[in-house]
Amino acid sequence: MLNRRQFTGAAAGAAITGAGMAQSGARKPNIVFIFSDDHHYQCLGAAGNPHIQTPNLDRLAAHGVNFTHAMISTSQCCPSRGVMLSGLETYQSGLQSNGYTAFKPGYPPTVIEQLRRSGYDTNLVGKWHITNMPKDCGFASAPLWLRGGGSKYVDPMLRRGLDGKDEETKGHITDLLTDAAVGVIEKSSKEKPFFLWLTYNAPHTPWTAVEPYKSQYAGKAQPPPAHPSGGQALRLGHLLRRDFAPRCRRGPRDRSVGKSGAVGEHARLLHWRQRLPLRHQGLNGKVHPWDESVRVPYIVSGGVVKARGKQGAPVCSIDAPATWMDFAGVKPAYKLSGVTLREELIDGHSRHEHGFAVWNDGRPEGLAIKVAVEPYRLVRTRFYKYILWESKREALYEPDKDPGEVRNLAEKPSRLHKQVIAEMRGALEERMVATDDPARAWMR
Repeated sequence: MLNRRQFTGAAAGAAITGAGMAQSGARKPNIVFIFSDDHHYQCLGAAGNPHIQTPNLDRLAAHGVNFTHAMISTSQCCPSRGVMLSGLETYQSGLQSNGYTAFKPGYPPTVIEQLRRSGYDTNLVGKWHITNMPKDCGFASAPLWLRGGGSKYVDPMLRRGLDGKDEETKGHITDLLTDAAVGVIEKSSKEKPFFLWLTYNAPHTPWTAVEPYKSQYAGKAQPPPAHPSGGQALRLGHLLRRDFAPRCRRGPRDRSVGKSGAVGEHARLLHWRQRLPLRHQGLNGKVHPWDESVRVPYIVSGGVVKARGKQGAPVCSIDAPATWMDFAGVKPAYKLSGVTLREELIDGHSRHEHGFAVWNDGRPEGLAIKVAVEPYRLVRTRFYKYILWESKREALYEPDKDPGEVRNLAEKPSRLHKQVIAEMRGALEERMVATDDPARAWMR
């Protein structure tokens, strides 16, 4: 078991080991994708939150690129995974919500399958929550995984192997998944690159805080520093103090990142970390267009990625698969809907002007609580966010100046804001045409 100092140092080592490797042509980079559920974008030390201590994640951010204005393409469990597996928007792949959990019939080979065919050893560890099985989506192995969308944290029901069955597995789920991930890295071949899909369910419900973190954090949690007291959603309040913060602050997941980083120090990793947002009280699920739902921590570190600190480009989760394919040197079998982040990661220059997020399932069945949320399309720049709903309502916000998204600038727009709305609608319509989005009818 590594102590805190070893965790932190090892994570930094993983972040800088292998710099320049892609240019050498010696081998393709190993890729570790770490994805946790429902993690509020400000619940990270690297986000400037003094109340949450996540030293290993912070160290990765310091030694890589921390995208401060990133979004999840669809802020729900199943569709968010479908986006990363396919590199397509939800209305393209069929995984539109937790009520539509399967790819369309005859779906093409996933990005993971394409990496496998190119020579990658593809491994799944963690939460799955998709009807299609891992072996049908390109994974060559699945040492330990959660079939459904949720689980208790202690002694969970997990599966071992691609054809495994649910069985009680003793221990804390985050530690169990981490140990399995470390095993993948330790057993990896020096001749063959590997891709590790490591998807934690923490800090998703049931928000079970464990010792020593529970008592260490009891009564000390505070809302994120930039989180306003008013706005579109009821705020964090007692939820952070009672349950959520102990799952972030030096908790099992942050410790686990350090542990996996320690093994990765000698594995030449390209670490990719991304989070789903926290579901707030007062919201019907986590699929709304507000920053509490769509904005996420997003860190890339290791391998050829140099320490560039914070980057404000409006990148999205759908850009991750395109970036993996680019660094792996694999030509996609179909047109991906995201774009590679190579320039942001290697040169520090951003060509991202717009990021996009969608919600496409207006049925009550789209959410577990059976409450309908109106479909929307969202386009973001570094400074503005524009939202168009199916009913053709629209909104424009400046999240940095108005983090509570209280002032809808589209209601009585100034001349400047009229120009901003026109430009952002134009970018959205271009996106709709490029991805054959059925919501293009909303523009008319």
